[in-house]
Amino acid sequence: MLTISLRILFLKGYFLIFVNHIYRLPMKNQLNKVGVTFGIILAVYYLLFNCVIFFTDKTLFVNTYAGFFNIAVTVLIGIATIYFARKKAGGYVTFREAFTPFFVAALIGVTANFIVNNILFNLVDPSAKDLIDQKLYGMLVETLKGSPLTQEQITEQLAKAKDLKQYAPKAQLFLWAGSILRNSVIGILLAAIFKNKSEFTPSHTEINHDVDTDFNKDHK
Repeated sequence: MLTISLRILFLKGYFLIFVNHIYRLPMKNQLNKVGVTFGIILAVYYLLFNCVIFFTDKTLFVNTYAGFFNIAVTVLIGIATIYFARKKAGGYVTFREAFTPFFVAALIGVTANFIVNNILFNLVDPSAKDLIDQKLYGMLVETLKGSPLTQEQITEQLAKAKDLKQYAPKAQLFLWAGSILRNSVIGILLAAIFKNKSEFTPSHTEINHDVDTDFNKDHK
């Protein structure tokens, strides 16, 4: 228990250092700060969402509709992130300038979700982990009933599932990485939709500056 507590405290410390570092970046990286702002909003959402369902109905942690709801919230916050990043950039962003703030926001939100989950299930009520494991096992049993697998294969799959622990460090790490990957795909799609400037096009301020210079030369 002490080891788990120390790990969570270290993760929380590194997380806060990362957020602080991003926020202190120079003006060149102001778009990243938009990502940090919305990342904090996403982190607060996950904090509230996880605490509410933890203390009301823990089975919602493995509920499909709750999972889709979380994805929908992430997409909406991602759209807002890219919108405000584009606004801060003068109305024009490249694919990279659109994707980076989204990724920063998603990274902060997903990491905060990971930390909050581990605090709740490893410190607040460790016995709740067994409830989640049983619920996942029951869902797998129902899924395998309608599968084309043989009884021997089903028995083998169920035997492996019994050894899996949802809140074991390795499983949590894979879940965190999977969430980052899923959000990266969402970010790529949104960035492709909202980008309105080529990577090789000079910024709008540079274009206006060049135009003013040419105008002044013509009138000297």
